[in-house]
Amino acid sequence: MSAAELMTVGLIIGVNNFAVALLLGALGQEGRRWRIAGVFGVFEFTIPLVGLLIGSVASDYLADAGRFISATLLVGLGLLAIREATAQDASLDEHLAAKVTTWGGLMLLAAGLSMDNLVVGFALGLGDTDPFLLSAVIASFAVAYTLLGLRLGTTSRRHWGRSAQAASGLLLILLAVAVAAGRFA
Repeated sequence: MSAAELMTVGLIIGVNNFAVALLLGALGQEGRRWRIAGVFGVFEFTIPLVGLLIGSVASDYLADAGRFISATLLVGLGLLAIREATAQDASLDEHLAAKVTTWGGLMLLAAGLSMDNLVVGFALGLGDTDPFLLSAVIASFAVAYTLLGLRLGTTSRRHWGRSAQAASGLLLILLAVAVAAGRFA
């Protein structure tokens, strides 16, 4: 795999992390940026390697299941963001965001977001790319996208409040549709 192909894979796979981080930033969670980016990065590095170990027997099942688990998670987060944006009680969304960004909440979120990377990991075994190199590229983009999304989400929250939160929710739902349709890895 060429350097350009590695970068393209990293860019595409990091989109999920960016969208979720945008929402978390809009919900005021930038203070937990290193926790969020760290958990996302670890999962994005590890899951392709786990996929490599699982092998070809389960690859077809995992391709569909991973895509739909990710899409379902993104739709759920998107709908939740829209609901919270239209709610009267602003403390409710901060409470929810604080729960999602606990260690356990982040691990579940990161696991759901990186399920489709099992198939990427399986594909690693079929090519000539060093699995650790590709996993490192994917993790690097995930961390960078996460930090950027948190910053942009926080900025949009300050300037546009609940509109930014609702827009983040819509973005997550659109991304879920693209993931379910197989447009993103």
